[in-house]
Amino acid sequence: MFTKKERNIIVIIALILMVGAVWFIVRMVIKKQRPIKSSDVKMEESFQREDESKVESKIPAEPVNINTAGLMEIEALPYLGIEKSKDIIEYRDKNGPFKTLNELTKVNGIGKKTLEKLKLLITL
Repeated sequence: MFTKKERNIIVIIALILMVGAVWFIVRMVIKKQRPIKSSDVKMEESFQREDESKVESKIPAEPVNINTAGLMEIEALPYLGIEKSKDIIEYRDKNGPFKTLNELTKVNGIGKKTLEKLKLLITL
């Protein structure tokens, strides 16, 4: 049927095909299990909460009393994140309650424009 030389060639070709198939399967498994690279993830999207992208959803039903509100209540206001909220509370703890809304501009990161956007949402 086949000569000894032909059988050896067939065995070699079969081995090459088997090694190729194993290599292909291993590559597919490794590709599925590879760690996520930092370039695969966009930071601004990965840490953004759903409600942060919609300013309308952050508007409270009633004005927030800036002198008595806690961190979560202040952070719930639009245009204020966790850091500005912490700064407001730190300023309030250090200097006492706010006497006027304009005094809020003395807090680091809150300017006149931000205050104008917040005026209807906050109270003393």
